[in-house]
Amino acid sequence: MVYLLDTNVIIRFLVGDHEEHLEKSRQIFKEIEMAKLQVEILEGVVMEAFFVLTKFYKLPKNDVIDDLKSILNMNGVINQNKTILYEALNIIENKNIDFVDALICAKSKLQGFGKLSFDEDVKKC
Repeated sequence: MVYLLDTNVIIRFLVGDHEEHLEKSRQIFKEIEMAKLQVEILEGVVMEAFFVLTKFYKLPKNDVIDDLKSILNMNGVINQNKTILYEALNIIENKNIDFVDALICAKSKLQGFGKLSFDEDVKKC
């Protein structure tokens, strides 16, 4: 069975501010890394994790991006859109752009979609 991973599991794993949840999240990610547990991480979950970690916890953007990329790279993460999520994170890392705009840019670049937007960030990427 493939499981959908929720944002709070990622947050507890990366922040470690709830002892019981930290231990459980460590076990979950250990099983994901060994591919004993298969998960899909929805785009919205990656976006929410990025937002919460950078805005609420005030963690450095590049550290959060590295952590999210490491999670996406685990053996048990089976997303078919990993390349798009990586590219969106790369765009965020290199430009002052929000996650959704970066996702639009990544899908446009990698899958050949056109872009319809009034947002200058989307137009220039």
